[in-house]
Parts: sequence; structure tokens; C-alpha cells
Amino acid sequence: MKRTRLLPYLLLLPSILYLIVFFAYPMVESLQLALMRQGQFLSLRAEPRDDAPAVGQVAMQTELTVIERERGEELLPNGRTRPTYWFQVEAPDLAGETVRGWVGQGNVFIESRTESTTATVTSGEETREWTLDHIRRMFTDFRFLPALGTTALLIVIIVPLQFVLALTMALVLQSQIRGSHLFLYVYAIPLGISDLVSGILWYSIFTQRGFLNSFLTAAGFLEQPYVFIQAGNTGWMVTAIVLSEVWRATSIVMVIVVAGLQSIPRDYIEAGQVFGANLGQRLRHIILPLLKPSLQVALILRTILAIQVFAVVVAITGGDVMTVLANETYRWYDPARFNNPNMAAAYSLFIMVLSLGISLFYLRAVRSQEEAAKTI
Repeated sequence: MKRTRLLPYLLLLPSILYLIVFFAYPMVESLQLALMRQGQFLSLRAEPRDDAPAVGQVAMQTELTVIERERGEELLPNGRTRPTYWFQVEAPDLAGETVRGWVGQGNVFIESRTESTTATVTSGEETREWTLDHIRRMFTDFRFLPALGTTALLIVIIVPLQFVLALTMALVLQSQIRGSHLFLYVYAIPLGISDLVSGILWYSIFTQRGFLNSFLTAAGFLEQPYVFIQAGNTGWMVTAIVLSEVWRATSIVMVIVVAGLQSIPRDYIEAGQVFGANLGQRLRHIILPLLKPSLQVALILRTILAIQVFAVVVAITGGDVMTVLANETYRWYDPARFNNPNMAAAYSLFIMVLSLGISLFYLRAVRSQEEAAKTI
């Protein structure tokens, strides 16, 4: 009789719990916030009792006109009774039409249950319904297109620049020249720095009294400091953000490319050298085609990080002069600003869809010969 091995399943359990707690549950909650509308309304009853049919629905804080009252008694657990009131009211419903019905005293605020002629709706029933209102509002938000444009511009500039630098750094390390190990330590320094610290560091370089202005004025190139970071200097702000991101995250791409280079048999490269291929030809016809699996991973990782860039932009520009998608997500969620989790979830959903779309494009466009042959 074949024994069932439980150890592999037990090892999978932490991964399953991790996916449920940190991925599935937040994803479901975010989708509900982005695609559902929540609200409260009070149902007006045809008769002064809770189980009577509803004749209309009014929104919270609606002012009601009291037409008639009906007094009753409620039996308390200690055997005593207390008076209860139902009010026949008239008010505009959710569609704006006037309706008349009964409401209990527990759902309205009224100054005097026996004399007041107006009341205000204070509680009711919760409702949820699927809606695309938050998505439509996001697309019509006046900051959406600037945020999307800045994010796309950063992707177009940062990703190719980082790949060229990372490939160059990886080839230097792979060449085994004297001092290549020192280059590895120097390249790895930014890996220990967070994106916020990187943004603050490069802001201190480009600010009016920063290192760059101090050097240029001391060297005589400028008579007075130049304001690089200001509302009118979009080009310089983009330059500072790009330099910060490239300096901080190129090493991540380099590590992936180095791992891919080490998996390429040296016999292939040496064969190219024997047949007279120069470095550019070996790079184009041997190294890059064999690096495609590593390039897929690096492209997907770096593009997603570029889409989610946030702290660097806030540290350098403040997040108001220039904005990106991740910054708009935070602005809508921040209780001190808009305090609208539904709009924040809509932006997050858009970022996720954008990341998935670009990842699928990379998986399709950057394929090895074996992967391409399987799809034919």
C-alpha cells in the first residue's frame, strides 16, 4: 500500500496562508471598494410597524415633515413600559419624488416627539451595489492624465536607461578584469538605501543651496544659485527623479542580469570569438538571445517598480507640482486630504491592471526560442 507523503503539503501551507492573508483578502477588499457603492437609506413604511411594506426610501440627513403621530408602549425587561412614537412624514425620496410614510422614533432626530413638525433622518439600512462610478470619476479627475503622463514618461526613460547601465555593469563584472570585485561592492551600495532616502539625497543635490549649486558657484560657472526644483522647471524635476531612480534601482537589474550571464555557457562566447565576432556581435547574436528569460524577469520587476514610484517623487517635488499614479492613490486615501478609500481603490485597481497588461506584453514579446517554439 502506497503511503501518502504529507510533508510537501505541510510545506505548502505557509505559502497558502500567505497568499490568503496578504494577497487574496486585500485584493477582494480593494475590488469591493473600487467597484461597489455603499450607502444608507431609511425606508418609509405603509403602516406604523416594522414589518409593514415599504412605500419609499429617503437618504440620510433628509429633513422630514411630520404630518401625524402615533403613540405606543414598549415592554421593558424589568416589566415596566415606556412610550414609543411613530411619525407619519413626507419627504423627497432617492429619486427626488415626494413620498409619505411612517418612521420610528429610533431612526430620526426630533426635538419634541409631541410638538415638533420637522425631523431629520439619522439612521437606516445599509446598501451595497456594483457600480463604475468610482472608475468614471477617476478617469475624469483633472489630475489623472498628468499623473498617467508623468508615470509613462518615467517608464520610457528609466527602464531603457537602467537596462543599458545594468548590462554594462554586468559585463564589467563578468569580464574578470582586475578590481572587478571592487566594482561589485560599489554597484551594490544603493541596494541598502530606500527610495525615500534616495529622493531626499538627490533633492539635497538639486536644491537651491544643494551640492550642485555650491559646486557650480564655487567653480565660477554660476554667479548665483539656480533654482532647479520649481514649478516651471519640469525638465529638471524629471531629471532629478530619473537620476534618483536609476542610481537606486539599477543594481537590482544588474543582479538579475549577472545571474543570467553566469548561466550562459562560456563555450558559446568563446566560439563566437573564434569565428571573429566582436563584442557588439557577440552581444547581439549570443548574449542577448540567451539572456531573454532573465530579461523577462528584470523588465517586469523594473517596470512595475517604475509604475509604483512614489516616495522619490514626493521627496523631490512635494507631490503637488508633479504627480504620479501612486501619489494620487495616496492623496485620495489620506484622511488629511480627500479621505476617499473608494477613489484610492480605483487608482490602485488601475495600477494593477496596467502592471498586469505590461507584464503580459513582456512575457509575449521577450521570449526565448524554446518558449516561442512551444506556442507555434
